Amino acid sequence: MSGAVSYERVRDHLHQLKLDSALTALDPVLEQGQKSEKLPVEILDELLSIELAHRFERRVKTNLKLSGLPKPKTLEEFDFEAQPQVPRDTVRELATLRFLHQGENVLFLGPCGVGKTHLATGLGLKAIEQGHRIYFLTLHDLVTRSRAHREKNRLDSLLGVLTRPQVLILDEVGYLPLEQHDATFLFEVVNKRYQAQKSIILTSNKSFGQWDEIFPDPVLAIALLDRLLHHATTLNIRGESYRLRHRRKAGLLTPQPNAEVPMTS
Repeated sequence: MSGAVSYERVRDHLHQLKLDSALTALDPVLEQGQKSEKLPVEILDELLSIELAHRFERRVKTNLKLSGLPKPKTLEEFDFEAQPQVPRDTVRELATLRFLHQGENVLFLGPCGVGKTHLATGLGLKAIEQGHRIYFLTLHDLVTRSRAHREKNRLDSLLGVLTRPQVLILDEVGYLPLEQHDATFLFEVVNKRYQAQKSIILTSNKSFGQWDEIFPDPVLAIALLDRLLHHATTLNIRGESYRLRHRRKAGLLTPQPNAEVPMTS
């Protein structure tokens, strides 16, 4: 009778503690434990391991849902043969996420279509798989949202949202010039994350020497670059757009003698 009472109490405790996965697994784990003559502590360890594993899985799914990532692309899917100038060893090192734990940034520079966003989102997925929170948005999205929050006097709220995740992916920097108040907010985001030692992954079609074309204030551009580059890995990708290459293979474009777009850093 005491055994039955203890069993019901255990179930009730698991329910009250909201250990739902452990509660679901309780009967089969107890049955297998009795057959294998496991110690009570071994059974308890197995139940807690099941609970932790399921919680981590839910955490990963939630982080992916809230990440803002476009269609997920993994690093394993990246075509290094098509972009031989992308250093495999550097990408493998980035995939270890040491940069994230050290609060370092990753900057991908190059013309349109060479795989910058693919690499950035691939690293973001690696971070999510390890249980980290990431947030993805284009610079255009950041500007649009900051203007809406500014009208409501809620810029501090947006700044908090953009500072909170372990990794912020900022895509398509340089496609449009910024107005002063937009550039100032971008600097505030970068500076806040720099102070918190949290990583930024950034993609841009502009070399660093061209960033004065993006910012209305060159002093602000220099200050922002100083924080981005203080602890950073920069990959400067030269090459032809994937889309142009595929169209050429399909016979829709004639080959160009100088397809490579130079980038200088």
